[in-house]
Amino acid sequence: MSKWTRRLLWLGALAVVSGAYLWFFGVQTFFALYARRIGRQIPIVKSVPVELQDLTVSSVQGERLSFLGAEFEVPWDDVDEAKTRIVGNWALINFRSGNSIILCVSPPDGFITSMSKSKTPDPKLFAAIYGPEVLRSDYALHKAIFETTPSQITLFTPANRAAGLSSVILIKAIMPPTTDWAIYNIRSKGFKGFQLGNPVRRPKKMCLELYADDVEFEINISQNTSEPTQGITQAELNRIIQTAHKAAHVQSIFTVNPS
Repeated sequence: MSKWTRRLLWLGALAVVSGAYLWFFGVQTFFALYARRIGRQIPIVKSVPVELQDLTVSSVQGERLSFLGAEFEVPWDDVDEAKTRIVGNWALINFRSGNSIILCVSPPDGFITSMSKSKTPDPKLFAAIYGPEVLRSDYALHKAIFETTPSQITLFTPANRAAGLSSVILIKAIMPPTTDWAIYNIRSKGFKGFQLGNPVRRPKKMCLELYADDVEFEINISQNTSEPTQGITQAELNRIIQTAHKAAHVQSIFTVNPS
């Protein structure tokens, strides 16, 4: 057998093997590589919710904030009411320290309701991947999204599921309003939810998502990282989490009172 014949046989065998690989694993390979690239660019997509270890609660003098039935305490007493702004069900709360909070108060399962109306993304995507029970609440859906990682897409993942998981990972990448990659499970007497961001790393932005049967709070926290002062601590975040509750009276105005 000549050298050229052997080369042609090797090239033919390589073409057959490559074609078979692409036929059986091409789709999975594409989505696996795509998801892992997102993970390298946005590390939070590789994180899953873990239990919060620091449960200490700050007890310093602070202020009680109230808006649209959402009420909670902050361990700071420098709310700048003159710079606070209200837009619909959103309140932008500024502090003289340079920190700020964006509070959103929503009805239960508002995310699923909005998604069902706009079909962006289509709820059928999540039902196909996780089962219809994932659409029973915003908390269940966010939990499923946060627990999805690029490592779940392998060569043996069915092609349709690989495509669906990669879409969820993209949603996970753009959803968290935070600059850190930690995700924690959080609980209080009336709420359960998630904390996005580890205050030890002093990220610019962190977020608390709190879910109850009749209301949802999203508390986005931005801190001033330009000053050489101590950043927001976990104990201070726990003060917000553990004091959050639905007020007896829903008022559209923003109020501040001593805690």
